Amino acid sequence: MLGFLRFLVIGLVLLTGLYLLLGIYLRSLTRERLEDEWEKEGSIGDRDTYVEQGMQEYERSFRPKLLVLVYILPLIVFAAIFYVTNFM
Repeated sequence: MLGFLRFLVIGLVLLTGLYLLLGIYLRSLTRERLEDEWEKEGSIGDRDTYVEQGMQEYERSFRPKLLVLVYILPLIVFAAIFYVTNFM
């Protein structure tokens, strides 16, 4: 039982690191896309305002919420493997 808890804690720490790194990466991709859009639109208005409004829309969208799957999918796979190996 102690080995299982150790595995679970280490797994959650690693998944948290992956979650944070993916979050930072996706935010930087979105920011870069918004900056490119601002340049292509002919530089109308203030660049920082345009990018910040776009980032606020991104934060309210469904895409960043999908990052929770970084936790959910591995736990489901682990639970399924645990069940199959121990109870079937």
